[in-house]
Amino acid sequence: MTRTLFRWLSLLILLLIVSGASLAIAAENQIYTIKKGDTLWDLSKKFIDDPYYWPNIWAKNPEITNPHLIFPGQKVQILDGRLKIIPAYPEAGEPAATATEMQPMAQPTPMPQRETEELVKIKATGSGDGFILTNETPLGVLVDSVDNRILLTKNDTVFLKMKNPADVTVGDTYGLFERGNSIKNPHTNQFIGTMMSNLGFLQVTEINGDTVIAKIATVFREIQRGAELFEYIPLSKEITLQRGTTDKEGYVVAARDEKGTFSTNDIIFVNLGSDDGLVNGNLFYISRPRKASDEMIKHAGRMQLPDAVLGAAITIETKAKTASAIIIKSVDAAFIGDKVSVVTD
Repeated sequence: MTRTLFRWLSLLILLLIVSGASLAIAAENQIYTIKKGDTLWDLSKKFIDDPYYWPNIWAKNPEITNPHLIFPGQKVQILDGRLKIIPAYPEAGEPAATATEMQPMAQPTPMPQRETEELVKIKATGSGDGFILTNETPLGVLVDSVDNRILLTKNDTVFLKMKNPADVTVGDTYGLFERGNSIKNPHTNQFIGTMMSNLGFLQVTEINGDTVIAKIATVFREIQRGAELFEYIPLSKEITLQRGTTDKEGYVVAARDEKGTFSTNDIIFVNLGSDDGLVNGNLFYISRPRKASDEMIKHAGRMQLPDAVLGAAITIETKAKTASAIIIKSVDAAFIGDKVSVVTD
């Protein structure tokens, strides 16, 4: 009886040892299967309590060439306080997985022999975003129409006064813009430029000496005589995320919609441009100096604290000295004057 009891106790202890070791290994090598709607931002917050860790997932997984989308069924390994994407390839003969709806800063499953990267699908507004006019000069002006109506619309025939008529040919397309408010640096009050609202675009149909005749093709806002013509840039619904190469910092200086706070899907303008090394597709963080609490000051005195990150945005149109961007993730309301810094890692 005693010998039998001893054997059972020994077996129980052995099972506990094996079970404990297995649990320890499982805790250190937890595998999470991605579900529809997951983002790297959310996974970083869920598993390591740091949503701003996600660029490290991209940087530390060299086999991942594109951080745009993640797919249901992909697996993430949680190991020693970090996350690692486990590359997944479809079995021969099986269709590739369907991507989740666009989620900021996610990534696709690497596919064998893929020569081109997927494109980030930015939600298009369909109405143009305008730009901040700095050193650019208009190519011409809409001076009149075939009737006396004040407001002009799609398919109306109009007359243009072009800066260089000899450079114009039938079929040329020009964007129509209207001047708005002056934009100043929110911290220095120095003049940056003039906000230009995108009204639509037109196409040249006839040239009669110095008189250029055109037809309005698309209207985003009300068009009047005096609208200025600039290079026409078709609206893009897709943009490729690119690693930043500049460490310059700037500020949010304006927004497309005149409101006090900005969040996800809002269009903002920053005082960084191609002259600073910025390109379309660059990701940047929006942040604000963190205020120390009275309790911290009381016990530790005044300390230099890291900025509070408010969200992230992607550059969608870059000019020489300014750029427009769409906010893709917001954890707190952003304001004009908040700092922007390009993500380079």
